[in-house]
Amino acid sequence: MKLFYTCILSLLLCLATYVPGFAQEQTADTVETTTLASPAASAYHLKAQFAGGIGFLSAGVGRTFFNEKLETDLFLGYLPESIGGDRIVTSAIKVTYRPVKPIQLKAIDWQPLRIGAQVSYTFGSDYFVKEPGDKYIKGYYGFPTALHGSILLGGQIDFTRINKLNKFSAYYEFGSSMEYLISYIQNPKYLSPAKIFKLALGVRMRL
Repeated sequence: MKLFYTCILSLLLCLATYVPGFAQEQTADTVETTTLASPAASAYHLKAQFAGGIGFLSAGVGRTFFNEKLETDLFLGYLPESIGGDRIVTSAIKVTYRPVKPIQLKAIDWQPLRIGAQVSYTFGSDYFVKEPGDKYIKGYYGFPTALHGSILLGGQIDFTRINKLNKFSAYYEFGSSMEYLISYIQNPKYLSPAKIFKLALGVRMRL
């Protein structure tokens, strides 16, 4: 638990160090849906996420590129022993792409489609990238237990024209690891899409 809080604090301190320079990187076309009620958008943001293969709760920092069409994030998540049977700390790098323009719905902008990929790493001596030959028969697992790659599909709601909330967004994602996808292809009768995809819910705050 101390490791989790230490890493979160380190991420926030590193981000705070660069905050003064953020505004210098902005361009006139940063946001497609700028209104009089919206402040100048920063390319950087903070996130808080529930589930999604990065622990029970996770916190992240990131930035957007190409007029907010591409987004990158660095997450650190924690799964408590009371839920997962063990205390698990996981880090993840996520890349998300928005292929279509947001749809304006009164005071909000809805991004109906966001696609992405995620690579996560679980800390701890019980997890490995290369299967240890002294503990398991070769090919026993077939996949690394510490390193996972996932694909993502979801959407996002931006509270663009709501006073005091215009820096915030709420997003949802359905993700599946490559291990689950391969297992589904090999055993479609045993697994279903409902079993291999995990739902993540999160909040994003622009800086």
